Amino acid sequence: MKNDKLKEIGEYLLKDIDFAVTRFAEMMIEHQPRWYAGLGLEECKRIASYGVSMSLECFIRGDLEPMGNYFNSCAEIKLDRGVGIRDVVEGTLLGKQAFIAVGMKFYTEQADLLEFLAELEDYYVQVLTLTADRYSGMLLSRLNAEHVRNKLLLEASRTVTSALDPDEVLSRLAEVLAGTVGEGCCTIFLVNPETGGLAPCAGFGYGSKECQSALQGLRLCPSGSTLSSVDGKSYGFCSSNKASSTFADILPEAVRSGSASLFHITNSDRMVGVALVSSEKPGFTFDAATTELIGGILNTVAVAIESAAAARQTKRQLMESESLRRVANVLLQSPEGKNGSVLSLIADEARTIVNGMGSVLMLLEGDSLHCVCGSGAPRCPMEFYPVESTYYGSAFQTGETIIVRDAQSEIPEAERSEELRTLIVVPLLEGDKKLGLLMVSNKSGGFDHADKRIMEMFAAQAVLALRNSRMFEQSEKLVVQGERQRLARELHDSVTQALYAITFCSDAAVRSFESGKSGAAIEQLKALQGMAQQGMRDMRSLIFDLHPPELESEGLVGAIQARLNSVEIRSGLGADLFVEGDERRLPLRVEEELFRIAIEALNNSTKHSKAESVTVKVDFAEGKTVVQIIDDGQGFDIATLPTGGMGLRGIRERVERINAHLDINSESGKGTVLTVKVFDVEGTGGGDE
Repeated sequence: MKNDKLKEIGEYLLKDIDFAVTRFAEMMIEHQPRWYAGLGLEECKRIASYGVSMSLECFIRGDLEPMGNYFNSCAEIKLDRGVGIRDVVEGTLLGKQAFIAVGMKFYTEQADLLEFLAELEDYYVQVLTLTADRYSGMLLSRLNAEHVRNKLLLEASRTVTSALDPDEVLSRLAEVLAGTVGEGCCTIFLVNPETGGLAPCAGFGYGSKECQSALQGLRLCPSGSTLSSVDGKSYGFCSSNKASSTFADILPEAVRSGSASLFHITNSDRMVGVALVSSEKPGFTFDAATTELIGGILNTVAVAIESAAAARQTKRQLMESESLRRVANVLLQSPEGKNGSVLSLIADEARTIVNGMGSVLMLLEGDSLHCVCGSGAPRCPMEFYPVESTYYGSAFQTGETIIVRDAQSEIPEAERSEELRTLIVVPLLEGDKKLGLLMVSNKSGGFDHADKRIMEMFAAQAVLALRNSRMFEQSEKLVVQGERQRLARELHDSVTQALYAITFCSDAAVRSFESGKSGAAIEQLKALQGMAQQGMRDMRSLIFDLHPPELESEGLVGAIQARLNSVEIRSGLGADLFVEGDERRLPLRVEEELFRIAIEALNNSTKHSKAESVTVKVDFAEGKTVVQIIDDGQGFDIATLPTGGMGLRGIRERVERINAHLDINSESGKGTVLTVKVFDVEGTGGGDE
């Protein structure tokens, strides 16, 4: 028996057992007043203390020997007092609830709590098996008639309570109940705590898929007179019941004729659900013995059913929370993704989060809804749906979530595919502004209020992701526009001016030749040659800056080396590149910003510092990357330099965009060292050092 977390709880409670004992005693008085209400709290605590102590010893030892000894000593006494197996199972599970309360108090981390609950579940499965085995042996010596009935109840209890997963508990119960009648069928309906209605959650014995689908679409409500349970309680079909359900038509008559019966499931007067039991055997009707047996089984496992219902609800809420957390991370973590990829993510995750077969995302474009993305099947037969004249347009205008239970009858034929069965339509709202619709289709059993709740929360996150993506694209456009303006300025300041100078100098050389001043013409041609070479360097640098092909294919180091080869080295400068550490790829936008910073620094070295040599160092250190550009130029006094001078404003803006550190060291006549440090995990901190 795995007992890592159980042992922790056991050792913890040995020091302070009072909380668990008090909780157990209070639950004994509340849930089993017949045996304990008259004893008083202190006496109940004494009894509870013995049981808790046995469990703690088992927790620490990792086996059930102490609990086995405990059952041997008290089982006969309980039987003699008339304590039934239902009370024993219920009492055992009350102990489990007490330890759950301790675990929720002790463990603050969800992972630790879930591990503890899993070990506790396994422990109580073994305890219940042990209980069943011991009581089974003792009951064999009792009256044969009572023995046969109780053994069946016991086997039902063992079958149901030995499952760990709440859905498996309910499925096993449906199988047990179906087995009480010939060619039996059973569906378990549980109360929805949000709506008060009853929804099917487990079934057994229904052979055809059509039959299963019809039952999954049923929704019962505890008011109305359409159906009556064996104890006289009445039920009706909810307004959210799946349309054209076959069972909605035949169930009332089946219940009236006796071939199907509804059994009320309660625990301490709390309504948990109902069990619908029927037989496919022609002419079958329930007799008193079968009715009593099924009622006994439900009474025996009522605590387990309620626990399974609560666990099922908790499990679903945890899954919803985890799904929403995961979806939020996926949608919002990478805003640099293209808008199309964000749309695909929204469609994919929407289908997954509520277990649908297909999903469609529609966005408002002009006077129509445009199907911009889809996932799975079925898809929309039309690409555009006018808002004023289509079903989806009407749904869009309401701004409300709509659950469609029979799409073939509710949606016009031209607007839906033949495969569309069930649908949930959720508006995408940004404040009072309607952006579009998000739809998920064909969930087995149809969509319910829980799906509505989680889809509306998901839609809110999807809207944030869409806005985030739009803002990023807008910022990217601004960056591109700024880069174009920079290039325009560079062209004007360097290449254009050089061309003007070349034109002027060439005209002067022509006039010198014409006037016979060959010496002056030669000097002017030499000057012209220098201007042309500088213009070529400037143009080559600008062309390379537009889009370095090596950046995406070879990374930061390859792109810098290509730049040095293409510009600095070809221009006659001494240029070296040194790499330290194990070279690795950085996120593309980080590499691009670092590359642009290096280019700006190299341009400063050749244009303003009049450097004869430059050195670039790239250090791939652990957790960070450091880029240094070192030149032997004339340097400058940082204190007297304008904030935006020598392209430093652009460098600082790029440093801020990747949250890096910038450091510049320079003195007149001693060259310049520019250092940029970026951490692998963005958000560590940035700015100038």
